[in-house]
Amino acid sequence: MIRATGTLNHPGSGTRIAEVDIDHRLSNGTGEALIDVPGIDFALNGLQPTDLTRLTRGIVALVEGSVTGQGRIAWRGDGTVTSGGEFSTRNLNLAAAFGPVTGLSTTIRFTDLLRLETAPGQIATVAGLNPGIEVLDGQIRYQLLPGRLVKVERGEWPFMGGRLILEETILNFNRPTAKRLTFTVVGFNAETFVDTLQFSGIKASGIFDGVLPMIFDENGGRIVGGRLESRPGGGTLSYEGAVNRANLGLMGNIAFDALRSLRFSRMLIRLD
Repeated sequence: MIRATGTLNHPGSGTRIAEVDIDHRLSNGTGEALIDVPGIDFALNGLQPTDLTRLTRGIVALVEGSVTGQGRIAWRGDGTVTSGGEFSTRNLNLAAAFGPVTGLSTTIRFTDLLRLETAPGQIATVAGLNPGIEVLDGQIRYQLLPGRLVKVERGEWPFMGGRLILEETILNFNRPTAKRLTFTVVGFNAETFVDTLQFSGIKASGIFDGVLPMIFDENGGRIVGGRLESRPGGGTLSYEGAVNRANLGLMGNIAFDALRSLRFSRMLIRLD
């Protein structure tokens, strides 16, 4: 029997990554390595996940926060290797394909630690996510799949008086590809939206539901084929800002006069 203990340090910075206990039985070629990570601190100008494994490249960047956990790698004399582990983080900040993330907290339970794969139903809470409009206090259910694929099972946030739901999708980080996310909007309050974004001179009311398909690539994020539709009962829309009437003409003046107090029974908003 060979028994060994040691400390794994990052060679570039000397940062302590883990404490390791290794057992190997010479008679049958079986053994295991227990990896204890007391706390890895990531910083913008310091250690990053890509310094430890290339598997995180293209998935996360600009990581700030710490990770703790334990892993286990076991092997048999026939060459079979199994691995697993559980790692946690609290209030981590990072940049992802769909925008900056703040206050990420999750415990990842790996079914294959060496290939970074998990079972379904992993849960992360997110203090803030900004795919274009910031949403707060959300929860995402996810799974890490073989080949650097991330399956988003569902995400949900409070949003403008209603809810914003991220529908199921698979994100491919194995090669540079556009990431497609579909958000469903339920109970969107127009008055809350206008007040939050502080549109000058505009007032609105009404409740909307709809869908916001989004594409994220090297040019950023954009909505393609978005649709919001008002609920029965309609609402109001008014523009009370300053207008240079000298350049509007007769019909332009009539249009802006109408917008000073417009009531609608149904409104459909298309977003691209």
